[in-house]
Amino acid sequence: MTRKRWCILSASLLAFSLASIVALVVIVDPFEIYHRAAFYNPPYESETQMYCGAGVAKSYTYDSIIIGSSMTENCTPSVYDAALGGRFVKLSMNAGLSLDHAKMMEIAFRTHDVKRVVYGLDFFSFSYYYNNQKAVTPDYLYDANLLNDVQYWFNQSVLFSAIPKALSRIGTPDEDMSRDQMYAWQPPDMPGEASLRAQVDLSSPMPEQADIARGTELALLSYEHNLLPFITAHRDTTFTVFFPPYSLLYWADQAVQGNLDTLIAQRNLLAEALLEEPNVELYDFQAFFDWTENYDLYYDLMHYIACVNDAIADAMDGSLCRVTDMTQIERSNQALLERVAALFAP
Repeated sequence: MTRKRWCILSASLLAFSLASIVALVVIVDPFEIYHRAAFYNPPYESETQMYCGAGVAKSYTYDSIIIGSSMTENCTPSVYDAALGGRFVKLSMNAGLSLDHAKMMEIAFRTHDVKRVVYGLDFFSFSYYYNNQKAVTPDYLYDANLLNDVQYWFNQSVLFSAIPKALSRIGTPDEDMSRDQMYAWQPPDMPGEASLRAQVDLSSPMPEQADIARGTELALLSYEHNLLPFITAHRDTTFTVFFPPYSLLYWADQAVQGNLDTLIAQRNLLAEALLEEPNVELYDFQAFFDWTENYDLYYDLMHYIACVNDAIADAMDGSLCRVTDMTQIERSNQALLERVAALFAP
């Protein structure tokens, strides 16, 4: 064989091998970047939300989205369909910051006509500088540039982990079941009130609280950069924003850490800003003590069980805990602070 023929053959084999790899990734498409899963049930996992979320946002059929942290992972989209109308998908990201949620919304608005955004607003998500993220985002999956998808096609984790996992779940995919079950978790055993109380030191008087200036500055910057632009750019979209119902013991724990005044200030700042926008509906479940003092509903100080997520949809349907002016927030703040103070030893 001549050197020229050998070079041509080698180049041809290389090109064929590369093309085969690309074809495998595109056909299986374990993160559904190009199309919905056709012959397997997608393995949605919290560890790969940054990847799976991009595919769900691009490839699912929907007109409404649920955005938020792990507080929204147990939401059942079909329940929200029935309560609020439309067809929902979850674009949750556990421990996500405001920029993580903004990136998910950007894909959704770019690829779909989004009529409603249900946004679980966690203060910790707004307590970092606005351009911080939970982790480095695979932007090559988030943008519309096909050329940089080479990082997806020849990704070692995709080839040797994601694709084999997908192929191990061969079957007829059910989109409705997938969107309801993705990321959902339910602990087998609940810790109970005594265990939750043991996590918070209530044996001493409530300590002095930290200065609120830095916390409110960061919250405002996050809001102005990562949420407000979507609200103003999409006036025909309803943004149903809710403050999640953390347990009352969570607020007591924040008081122990000196953060209670900062959280109250963030509530005030964000509520006031949101109430100014005509296409925003605001719900505050943080002083809904039927939930927040029922510790049987909580897996830890913050996380509530799945039935609460569905109850939130029903509450929105009935306008329960809807906020229309700052007087309601001020009354809730007062009730919240009084109940937190009562948990501490005199």
